[in-house]
Amino acid sequence: MKKLLFLSTLLGVLFFSACKKDEEAKDPGTLEIRFDNIAVVNDVQQQLSLVAPGSTEYGYTNEMGQQFNINLLRYYISAIELEGPNGEKFVDELSVSAADAKGYYLIDESISASQLVTLTGVPAGEYNKITFTVGVDSAGVVDGASGGVLDPATSHMFWNWNSGYIALKFEGQSPVSNGGVGGAETITADNPNGMAYHIGGWKNIPGGVFVYNNKRLSFTFDTNAKVESKLEPRLHMVFDVLKMFGGHKAIDFTGNHNVHKPSDGVDVANNIEHAFAYDHIHQ
Repeated sequence: MKKLLFLSTLLGVLFFSACKKDEEAKDPGTLEIRFDNIAVVNDVQQQLSLVAPGSTEYGYTNEMGQQFNINLLRYYISAIELEGPNGEKFVDELSVSAADAKGYYLIDESISASQLVTLTGVPAGEYNKITFTVGVDSAGVVDGASGGVLDPATSHMFWNWNSGYIALKFEGQSPVSNGGVGGAETITADNPNGMAYHIGGWKNIPGGVFVYNNKRLSFTFDTNAKVESKLEPRLHMVFDVLKMFGGHKAIDFTGNHNVHKPSDGVDVANNIEHAFAYDHIHQ
């Protein structure tokens, strides 16, 4: 009788331990990241409004008091990593082939769906830090055909295999710009007030001047994002387009309004790293 009682107790303990382990070993989950493009005017966030090329409606003003509008805003986010206070770690896989590209995201203000990045297979846990690159690094992207959002024919975000991918593309108008812009998607040379800022630079070419305009950014959250199979938190990041033209250095549209190569885009690239910010988390 004692043996039966001992065996019953032992089985109960083992069953309880197994159940407890099952509860602790939670399945991986999903985390969504929303990239909202905004303009902070008088301390109030405003969603961006795109206008047609040639428009003389100017909804924004830079640090120098110069008005402008926006026809196009597009940028790459890549190499996303998440970290947690208890050693949690997630690294988004990067891979490139002629058919597809994983771990690279093209955020386009004109395409709402592109602004939502979904990370799957994130280990269960709590995360309070995100790191990502604005742009595309040459590591892992070799000369040759690239598919998906890296396809030059459809993304329109590629210069050549020396200058590499454009990290961020902005096009619009300002009444103080003297136009003459070439090589743009939405702006033609005969647009009297056109502006184009194509910012990038990725590769150290022997014998050349190395200009690296991609930015590696990290942000810490004010609350932890709890991830598991039953929880799908959404992280909101914002990009303030006004800070693209100020902060590190004010950009004067009367002279610096036509940027199409890495060396000309350094000041704007340095501003870009201050334009991104963590906003909030929906749990």
